Amino acid sequence: MNPTAAVMKIHLRYKLTLLYLPWIISLSSLAINFLVAYLIQTEEGFYTGGVMTIFVFMFVSGIVIPSQTFPFSLDLSLRRKDYFKGTISIFFLTSMVTAVLLSLFSIIESRVTAGWGFNIHFFSLLDVFSQNPFWQLWIFFVLLVYNFMFGFLIAGLYQRFGKNGLYLFFSILVLLLTGLSLAFTYFQWWAPSFGYIADHPTAVSLWILLISLIFPVFAYLLLRRSPI
Repeated sequence: MNPTAAVMKIHLRYKLTLLYLPWIISLSSLAINFLVAYLIQTEEGFYTGGVMTIFVFMFVSGIVIPSQTFPFSLDLSLRRKDYFKGTISIFFLTSMVTAVLLSLFSIIESRVTAGWGFNIHFFSLLDVFSQNPFWQLWIFFVLLVYNFMFGFLIAGLYQRFGKNGLYLFFSILVLLLTGLSLAFTYFQWWAPSFGYIADHPTAVSLWILLISLIFPVFAYLLLRRSPI
């Protein structure tokens, strides 16, 4: 079997985490929103962030699955390069499948069922920016890839430096985010920044994709030197 395909097959042993569990939880959340919408009976409808569960799951999967499959793959004499290619491939494939499903649910929600009969915006959050289904598919895909790859980078840090490396990484990350938050507040950059995102969502998505493609490069460099 092709080594890359072999790695993808190893990852698919965790299809419950990759594919099924995010949707089980999200659809359960949607059912709860049905109940809430039925009880409050509002004509204005409401937006819910329940679909974000899927993105959080992809981020966590990007951390947990490589941590479990990387040592196992090396035990099977698979090369680190093949492991990297197989992991990237399965993350891209999962992102595409999930983005297509999210887009289909968004279309059904906003254009077929009028918010499932209760004017609920569960999957169609991006309607605020654009009604173009292909654009929404693209944004879903980019955000899913970003979460996977950021998780993959953290998994690489763990494999290379262990818990101490993660402590240091998150300490620096918190300091950077805190500093940026203070700078944005002091110089009043928040409103212009949100305005730019709202006016240029496609350009912002390209930047997010670029960052998403840089993450696995560092992840690969870390995995190359990580102990088994």
